[in-house]
Amino acid sequence: MKLKNKKSYKVRKNITLSKEAEEKLKELAKLENKSQSEIIEELINEVYKEIEKKKKLEALKRIKERRKYFKGIDPNITIQKIKEQMGSEL
Repeated sequence: MKLKNKKSYKVRKNITLSKEAEEKLKELAKLENKSQSEIIEELINEVYKEIEKKKKLEALKRIKERRKYFKGIDPNITIQKIKEQMGSEL
């Protein structure tokens, strides 16, 4: 069976929460006028976005650290131009 819209497909999960977390979840759902499942899903998505942001920042940091290896390289040069230069040097 192929699913066309993954967003509409829901999966039932059985989780356990502390009493305190349960009370907070109920209150959040009531305040936001949403189901508890919607609140949990939104919180998961927010945390996941933060993790993705951190991953991208770490990748950018690695790129910045490695930029010294690319000093003096023309960022506008094409593969074709490199091939031409290599051919003329042979």
